Amino acid sequence: MNVALQELGGGGNMVEYKRTTLREEDAPETPVEGGASPDAVEVGFRKRTRDFLGSHTQLELVLAAVSLLLAALLLGCLVALGVQYHRDPSHSTCLTEACIRVAGKILESLDRGVSPCEDFYQFSCGGWIQRNPLPDGRSRWNTFNSLWDQNQAILKHLLENTTFNSSSEAERKTQRFYLSCLQVEHIEELGAQPLRDLIDKIGGWNITGPWDQDNFMEVLKAVAGTYRATPFFTVYVSADSKSSNSNVIQVDQSGLFLPSRDYYLNRTANEKVLTAYLDYMEELGILLGGRPTSTREQMRQVLELEIQLANITVPQDQRRDEEKIYHKMSIAELQALAPSMDWLEFLSFLLSPLELGDSEPVVVYGTDYLQQVSELINHTEPSVLNNYLIWNLVQKTTSSLDHRFESAQEKLLETLYGTKKSCMPRWQTCISNTDDALGFALGSLFVKATFDRQSKEIADAIYDMIGFPDFILEPKELDDVYDGYEVSEDSFFQNMLNLYNFSAKVMADQLRKPPSRDQWSMTPQTVNAYYLPTKNEIVFPAGILQAPFYTRNHPKALNFGGIGVVMGHELTHAFDDQGREYDKEGNLRPWWQNESLAAFRNHAACMEEQYSQYQVNGERLNGRQTLGENIADNGGLKAAYNAYKAWLRKHGEEQQLPAVGLTNHQLFFVGFAQVWCSVRTPESSHEGLVTDPHSPARFRVLGTLSNSRDFLRHFGCPVGSPMNPGQLCEVW
Repeated sequence: MNVALQELGGGGNMVEYKRTTLREEDAPETPVEGGASPDAVEVGFRKRTRDFLGSHTQLELVLAAVSLLLAALLLGCLVALGVQYHRDPSHSTCLTEACIRVAGKILESLDRGVSPCEDFYQFSCGGWIQRNPLPDGRSRWNTFNSLWDQNQAILKHLLENTTFNSSSEAERKTQRFYLSCLQVEHIEELGAQPLRDLIDKIGGWNITGPWDQDNFMEVLKAVAGTYRATPFFTVYVSADSKSSNSNVIQVDQSGLFLPSRDYYLNRTANEKVLTAYLDYMEELGILLGGRPTSTREQMRQVLELEIQLANITVPQDQRRDEEKIYHKMSIAELQALAPSMDWLEFLSFLLSPLELGDSEPVVVYGTDYLQQVSELINHTEPSVLNNYLIWNLVQKTTSSLDHRFESAQEKLLETLYGTKKSCMPRWQTCISNTDDALGFALGSLFVKATFDRQSKEIADAIYDMIGFPDFILEPKELDDVYDGYEVSEDSFFQNMLNLYNFSAKVMADQLRKPPSRDQWSMTPQTVNAYYLPTKNEIVFPAGILQAPFYTRNHPKALNFGGIGVVMGHELTHAFDDQGREYDKEGNLRPWWQNESLAAFRNHAACMEEQYSQYQVNGERLNGRQTLGENIADNGGLKAAYNAYKAWLRKHGEEQQLPAVGLTNHQLFFVGFAQVWCSVRTPESSHEGLVTDPHSPARFRVLGTLSNSRDFLRHFGCPVGSPMNPGQLCEVW
C-alpha cells in the first residue's frame, strides 16, 4: 500500500493496516503504532481530491479560489469549535490568567538572541530546546509526545479506578485487557512458553527443533492469516480507490523488519544496525530454545532473505503516482502473476467464512514486486522460508512475553534510534497496548472524562469528524463493535492472539459491505489528525484539541496558528500531488486537463527542489518523498492565516499578550512554529529522513514560512536574508 491516510504526523499514533516492521513508532517512547481497533484495524486508506481545477489559463484564479475556499472552511470549523471573542476596547493588553500563563510559555520557548529573519525555528524554539533535553529512554521529544503522555496519565486513572463500573461490556473488556498487561509476575512466570507452544502448534521451527518441511502454505496461512503478520506481502480490505463506494481485497509489498529498505541495501553505512539486528534475531532465537551454535547462522540466512526482499521493494518516493501502481485483477490473474503460492486457498482462509472464487477482484499495488517475490520463494530453501515465516510471527508476539524479550529489543532500539535503556513504566506500555487493542472503547472513557461536548457541534460536511464518533457513547453500539473479542484479565498473551484473530474476522466482514461513513481511522485520544480521500473527510480527534493546538480562552492568533493550521493541512491534502488524482466522488481516475496538470507539476517541482536542498546532519531531505506533506504544510498555513484575517475583519483586532512584544499577526506565526519544537537523536533523525513522508520539524517551519508572503511582510525579512531567499514556491 502506498499511503494509508494523510495525517499531520509528529509522533501520534496513526491507525493503518498492521505491520510487523520495526519503526520508531514502535519504540517505547511513542504510542504503539496503529492504535488499531476492530472497526478500523487492517484497513488501508488513500487520499482523494475535490473537483476544483479549471483550464491552464484560469490557474491563478483557481489557486486564489482554492485558498479562499480553505480559509472559509477553516473559519467555519474554528467558529464551531468555540473560537469566541469578547472585546474590551478599554484595554489593549490581555491580562487574564490564561493570557498571562500562555505569554510565559511563549516567552520561555523563544530565543531572543536569534533574529526571526535569520532562523525562525531557532527564534521560536531555541528556549524550548534548551529546557527540554531528551528524556531517558526517548529518541525524540515534542509537543505530540508530551500531549500523549498527558492523555495516557488520564487513561491510567480511569482504568485503575477501583470503583470502575460501566454499563458497556466493551469498556469492561478494556479494563480487563489493561489489567492483564499489568500482570507482570504472571507474565514473567510463563516466560517464553506461550510462544513456544504456539510455534509447536503451527508446525515447529527449524531454529528450535523439528518442523514440518512440507507445510509452507499452512504456516503462511497461520502466520499471515490467523495472527496477521505480514511476511512477503500484506493483504487488507479497504475502499476501492477507483470505486470508493465498495470495499475490495488489496495486496501490497511488505516483509521487512527494519524501518526501510535503505537499512538493508546501504550495508556499509548501516553495518552497525545490521549487526545489532542479527544479534537481536539470535538472542530471540536462543530465548525460544535455539542452539547457540546454529541459531546465528540460520538467522543470518533469514537476514539475507530480507536483504533480497529489500532489493525488490519499491521505494516510497517512486510510489506516489497512485494511478500507475493501481492494478485491478482477478484472483486467477494474481495466481498467474505470482504462482509460487495458492492465492485462492490463502485468501479464502484469510477471509473465512466468505466464499471466494477465481473471479474475485483484487487490487494489487506492487505487481512487479509480487512477481519477483514469487520467483524468490521458488528459489529459496524450504528451511529458510520456514525460518523467515516463523520469525515474522516471533516479531509480532514477543512484546507480550517476559522482560528478557523487552531487554533484547531495547539493545536494538539503542542502535537504531539512539535510545538509552527505557525508563517507561509498565503502565504506559499497557496503555499503548490497550489503545492498540480496544482504542474506541478506551476512547469512550477518555471522551466522557475530558472532552467538551460543545466542541463537537460542527456543521456541514465535517459533522461528526470532531473529537469522537458518536457510536462510542452508545453502549450497545460500542459493544457490537467488539462483539466476539474475548478478553481475560489473567492472560495477556492470549488476549493479543485473540485480537489478531478477531481483527481478521472484522476484515472479512467488511469485504461484502460498503465502506462505513461513520468509521474513524484514529481513536479519540490520538494526538493527530487526518484526511481520508475515499470519504472526503477530515478528522480531528479529541486528543489534539488541547493546548498548544487549541484552547478556548487563548488568543485567537494562537488557535488559528495551531489547530487552524492543522485543519488547513488536512484540507490541503485533497489538493496535493496524490489527492489531486481523485475526483469529487473519491474515485481514482485521470480527470484533469493536460494544461492544468502541467501547471500543477511546475508549481510542485519548485517545492520538491526547495525541500531537497535542506540537510540534517549532512544528509539531504527527499523532496519527492515529502512532497505531499510539504504541499499540505504550505497550503495549511496560508489558509489558516487567511481565515484569521477574515475573523479579524468581522470582530476587530484582539488584545495583545503581555510582555511578549509581538503583534497578534506575528504571534500567529510564532504559535505555528512552536507547535513543532522538537529534539531528536541523530539516529532517529536519519530514520525519519528515509521513512517519514513528513519533513523534519525544523524544515516544516523554515520551509513553510520562507514561502509565506504574509510572514515575510509581518517580520520585515529583506530579500536575501535566510528566511527570504528570494524565490517563493507556492502550489496553493
